[in-house]
Amino acid sequence: MKLPAFGIRVQFLLAGVVLVAATAVSSGWSAWSFREVSRVVDATLRDSEQTTAATATLATALEREDDALLLTLTDEARGRQALELDRAAVSESFYRLDLLLTGPGERETSDALSRDLDAYHRAGDELLLGAHDTAARLRYHEVVNPLLRRAVGATAQIRDDHFRSAQAVASWARDRATRSTEILSAVTLGALTLSLFVALYLARGVVQPIRQLTSAVEAMRQGNFERRIPNPRGDEFGQLADGFNRMAADLAAFQRANVEEVIRAKETLEATLAALPDAVVVVSPDGAVTSVNPRALEVMRSTSRVDSLNDLPVSEGTKTALRAALGGELRQGRAAVDLSQAIALRVGDVHRKLLPRVVAIEGLANGRRGAVLVLSDVTDLVRLDEMRTELIAVASHELRTPLTTLRMTLLLLQEHADALAARDRELVRTALLGIDQLASTVDEFLDLTRIEAGQLRLNLDRVDVDALLRREGEAIRSACDEAGIALIVEGARSCAVRGDTARLHVVVANLLANALKYTPSGGRISMQTTRTEGEVLIAVEDSGPGVPTEFRERIFEKFFRVEHHREGDVGVRGSGIGLYIAREIAEAHGGRLTYDGRATGGARVVLVLPAPSSTS
Repeated sequence: MKLPAFGIRVQFLLAGVVLVAATAVSSGWSAWSFREVSRVVDATLRDSEQTTAATATLATALEREDDALLLTLTDEARGRQALELDRAAVSESFYRLDLLLTGPGERETSDALSRDLDAYHRAGDELLLGAHDTAARLRYHEVVNPLLRRAVGATAQIRDDHFRSAQAVASWARDRATRSTEILSAVTLGALTLSLFVALYLARGVVQPIRQLTSAVEAMRQGNFERRIPNPRGDEFGQLADGFNRMAADLAAFQRANVEEVIRAKETLEATLAALPDAVVVVSPDGAVTSVNPRALEVMRSTSRVDSLNDLPVSEGTKTALRAALGGELRQGRAAVDLSQAIALRVGDVHRKLLPRVVAIEGLANGRRGAVLVLSDVTDLVRLDEMRTELIAVASHELRTPLTTLRMTLLLLQEHADALAARDRELVRTALLGIDQLASTVDEFLDLTRIEAGQLRLNLDRVDVDALLRREGEAIRSACDEAGIALIVEGARSCAVRGDTARLHVVVANLLANALKYTPSGGRISMQTTRTEGEVLIAVEDSGPGVPTEFRERIFEKFFRVEHHREGDVGVRGSGIGLYIAREIAEAHGGRLTYDGRATGGARVVLVLPAPSSTS
């Protein structure tokens, strides 16, 4: 069947209108029917619930009134007071029930119940007139109680009538829902039949052009841009076929012109790689080495043929990073330069130090990823770092002897300080304090050299954390008092870890000294110990300015000072290695040292140490 121009659009529109109309009518009728059922059921249930509650309240009030009536026969004063209250409650309950009885025949039921209540009240009043008579209880059982039972029974009858009414409404709703479901099923079946007819009718004029288009697209996918769709028609599919044929012609022309563009791009890329001073290796998604610049060839000249990343003369850690980049697991971002990761290679006749860096290549076809390995020549930087380390080590060792001499001399002088003037005694004390601070700095530099040389040794023993915090707190308390800073120590009793006591004292002392430096007068410093499952947390918190978000990891780097990067900061004296040494000691214990920012300002540094097991 050959469809006229625009026939497909019109036929789809008409079919859609018919289907939407049938669906709308059936849905509207169903919604109205179910809404009507819901309204009736809700009204009936609400009336039944209210009536049931009202009858229960009235029955309870009648029972209480009857109890008060019996109490009057034995204790007239208390009984009459309770009877008055209970009769008021009965009247209130009956009034509420009477308001609900508005249906056909319910007014007669309400009037009958009212008469029963009046008869019961009159009999009760007559009984009270002879309350002191010995036959009062007999009259109660023969006259009053039967009237009470009658009134209570009438109340129960009202409740049962409403329950039966609710059952009747439920039966009606079920029948109505069944009829609505049958009608809706019939309408749905008719709509499905109509849809099937429309689908079969339209498929005759749609399937064949789509098959032709699919075949042509598959040929284009395989690189055959000369394929065309035959016999274009005048309808929408004819327009689509004509557009496809024009697109195929344009793509064929583009393919011919694009080859030259690809060649030029490849030449530009190769020239760019050749101009780079660093060795660059490009790795494809399958792990093969696809491109290297001349510097990389020079670096790897002494190695065997390099075909894949497994053949690269780099460490296993670098190869793992390359595999992570290919798998999309490499976290991109600016990382600190770690010269310890540099590898030694012989380039020509010279030994060089090359620092490997891995960069992921995103956006390749089918979501695949490549990787770039950059080997930067850091020979001079490594040598400078080694010279710096050697200078620090030599200077620290050379300073220890004169510092010890100065300290002993000042201590001897302090023993005879009573003969000196007050100002001279203060000068001696200040000099001793300066010597101690300088000795502490020298010890930090010595620890730094041991850490960098991998020679940090721990003397493990049981360490009482509470005693550790209190000792360091007392050591710094006088300095806090002079600066007008409140010091709070909250230790946890019976809390111990396995560690090096001297090294842990260094960590806590560094954290406290750091907090003291940055806490203004009138502020506070607090130390707190918390034990969790498997860990002991030591937190040092201050009310200083805190650390900006971008520097919260860098404060643990060697020689990093926040005041050097914070605008308007006058700076605080220090070597910049305290937190670095503290973190290294924490990690040597199997723990960690982290910065916990505070939204209200201030800094909180947390030392986490593994807690000893109960059997150790």
